[in-house]
Amino acid sequence: MALLEIENLTVRFGGLTSISKLDLAVESGAIVALIGPNGAGKTTAFNVVTGVYEPTEGSVRFEGRQIGGRPPHAISQLGIARTFQNVRLFRGLTAIENVRAALAAARRSGSADVLRPPRWRRREAELNEQARSLLERLGLAREADAAAGGLPYGEQRLLEIARAIATRPRLLLLDEPAAGMNPSEKQALRELVARLREEFGLSIVLIEHDVRFVMDLCERVTVLDHGEKIAEGPPDTVRRDPRVIEAYLGTGGGAA
Repeated sequence: MALLEIENLTVRFGGLTSISKLDLAVESGAIVALIGPNGAGKTTAFNVVTGVYEPTEGSVRFEGRQIGGRPPHAISQLGIARTFQNVRLFRGLTAIENVRAALAAARRSGSADVLRPPRWRRREAELNEQARSLLERLGLAREADAAAGGLPYGEQRLLEIARAIATRPRLLLLDEPAAGMNPSEKQALRELVARLREEFGLSIVLIEHDVRFVMDLCERVTVLDHGEKIAEGPPDTVRRDPRVIEAYLGTGGGAA
């Protein structure tokens, strides 16, 4: 059984069909990509998996459990986390405060600790230790006390990934993680994503316009065009598919 199973997924907004009869399976421990031109339905698929949108038709199952139509907080608690195309951080808080907030939300602690100062102090110390450990593993230890909004764009991207991992997901969805990064930052991110899979036991699905980034990182690629799947398979196979070349890559083979 796949970790994530999407079957016959259709999403309509009024008379507009954003996704039509999409089938997609993500195996445990896999790194896969969802690519295609702007407006192909990629982010809509992420929004359905994370509960932002409800399916019009079809099913979405996580670990065999139907999740289509559940609210975002319930899906997060099941073990699915995401980042966004536009970075979403608490910009006025420090990097460590951003990660602490995600850790605290994942714990879902009751207010009873407020009435027990020793337990509250232990909890705060644990959150600080865990947050600093996460920041260190993503190369952000030196920025722990810096305001999130003042970090360079690439580091804001990494901080958003740290926040997502803090919720202890089994499935991580990355929406254009390499956007706005220079080549050296992209190479570091590629290595980081592969390492995070091993260290945290993650399955990862990413949307990304940088085709070279995708082809060097992912074991499987699904291509959407106008809401329909036009190709799926190993990167080398997808890269040579005439339908993909015509709809997305062009004769040059895609973005660098």
